[in-house]
Amino acid sequence: MTKPQGFILPLATPVLASGEIDTATLARLIEFEIGAGAEAIFANGSMGGFAFHTDEHQARLIGACVDIVAGRVPVYAGVSDTSVSRVLAKLERLAGLPLRAVVALPPFFFRYQPAELEAFFVAIASASSFPLLLYDNPKQVVNRLSVESIVRLAGHPNIHGIKHSGDDEEFWKQLLDASLPRERFGLICGAELKMAAGLEAGFDGITGGFHNVVPSLAASLMAAARVRDWNQAHRIQDEISRLYPAFVQDGGFRGLNQAMARLGIGGTYTPTFLHQEVPL
Repeated sequence: MTKPQGFILPLATPVLASGEIDTATLARLIEFEIGAGAEAIFANGSMGGFAFHTDEHQARLIGACVDIVAGRVPVYAGVSDTSVSRVLAKLERLAGLPLRAVVALPPFFFRYQPAELEAFFVAIASASSFPLLLYDNPKQVVNRLSVESIVRLAGHPNIHGIKHSGDDEEFWKQLLDASLPRERFGLICGAELKMAAGLEAGFDGITGGFHNVVPSLAASLMAAARVRDWNQAHRIQDEISRLYPAFVQDGGFRGLNQAMARLGIGGTYTPTFLHQEVPL
């Protein structure tokens, strides 16, 4: 496969009061994102609230995204879960879909040793009919991948990159200096407020939840990076960072509801135990 790179939009998931996927709003949202310059869609990730949805709903969401995108841009699908068996069960539900790759966090909740985390990803990559993209999110998941583990995993022929959402620039430097097969292994920056710095340092692409609201700014940031106009890239990052506080209410979901209403897309993006907005 072509290595992951560019502006990958981690799609939010609109839901109905019943908990079902709001496919009408999903279609409006995808059209908005692609029209504004999203170069790929990442469905069922953290911003998609995967942890709130049943496995069946997650599979239906990914299938709906594939249908709506209709081949215009690549689709990446999140399959994160707590064990190899649970991830493989999700993969079975996705069999036959034209996905560019699947994306998985380290197993969450319990702590594991580096060798165990590596074994987790090797088992998934070896069993998967889809290419695998690693997903490291130190702020949300108790387990994180070391540079050494990433280098070893990058040697697997079915592991093609990593979305790294940490903002530790010393870790970035170690990762970027490591012996990785960069011709096929993509490095995607998920640090919302440091993406210009990440691209300038050498990351291949960007993906951030706030990009659901400001996709044209994210596309412009990626365009500036491609021509190495770092002054422009940092100006765009400053604008994204200025707007960002309005988004992060209640983990980003309540801010997303308000932003999408203002943009005319609408929908409810605040997953709760009741699958409806809860007054505060």
